[in-house]
Amino acid sequence: MGYPRYRFDLRFDSTAQAAAQAAAEFGVAPEPDPVDPLDEIVHSERHLQAAVYGAEVRAFAEGVEQGRREGAAEAAARTDAALARALSHLDEQLAALDDRFADALRGVEAQGSAVMLALVRRLAPALLERIGAAETDRLAADALRLAGGSPRLRLRVHPDLADPVRARLADPDSLGFKGALEVVADPSLPPGGLDAAWEAGGLRYDPAAVESAVAGLCDRALAALSAEHDLFTDTESTASWPH
Repeated sequence: MGYPRYRFDLRFDSTAQAAAQAAAEFGVAPEPDPVDPLDEIVHSERHLQAAVYGAEVRAFAEGVEQGRREGAAEAAARTDAALARALSHLDEQLAALDDRFADALRGVEAQGSAVMLALVRRLAPALLERIGAAETDRLAADALRLAGGSPRLRLRVHPDLADPVRARLADPDSLGFKGALEVVADPSLPPGGLDAAWEAGGLRYDPAAVESAVAGLCDRALAALSAEHDLFTDTESTASWPH
C-alpha cells in the first residue's frame, strides 16, 4: 500500500483536513481561514493622519500648559524675590526713619525740658514769696522742737512777719519748748527769711538764697541741654531765656 507524498500545502488539524477532503470530493473551494482582528485594516490613511494630527495637537497643548505652569511658577518666584528685596529695603528705610524720628523726638523733649526749666526759673520768686509766710511758720515750729530743753531760743524774722510769728508761737509749751522764746524783727533779713539760734545750734531760711540756688540749677540744666541738643543759636544763650 502506497502513502501519498508529504505536501507543505496540507494542514493536518482535523477541521482543516476534513474541509480539504470535502472540497476535493465535491469540487467546492474551501472556506478561507478566519482573519485575525488585529490583522484587519480598520482605518484608512486619512484616519491615521487624523489620529497622528490629534496626538500632535494634544501633545502641543500639554506642552503649552506645562510651559505656562512652569513660567507662572518662575514668574511667581521672581516676584517673591523682588518683594522680599523691596521689603528688606523698606525695613532699612523705616529703621533709618525711626532713627531720624528718635533724634527729632529727643530734640522736642529737650526743648520741652528747656521750656519747663525756664518757667521754673521765672516762677520761682513768685512761688517762694507766696509760700514764704507758711514756710517761716513751719521752720519756726521746727526750731522750737529742735531747741527742746534749751533755756533760750531767739528767732529773728523779717519785720513783716514778726507779729504773725509771735501770735502763732504764743504758747511754745504746746510745741515742746520749755525755755524763753524771743522773736526779733530784723530788717536785714529778706522777706520770708528766718534765723533761729539756741544754745546747741540753729537754723536759717533765706528765700533769696533758695531762689538763687533754683536759678543756678535751672541755668546749669539749660546749658547742659543746649550743649547736648543745640537748643540755642550762636547769638543765644541761657541768659536770653525768661527770668
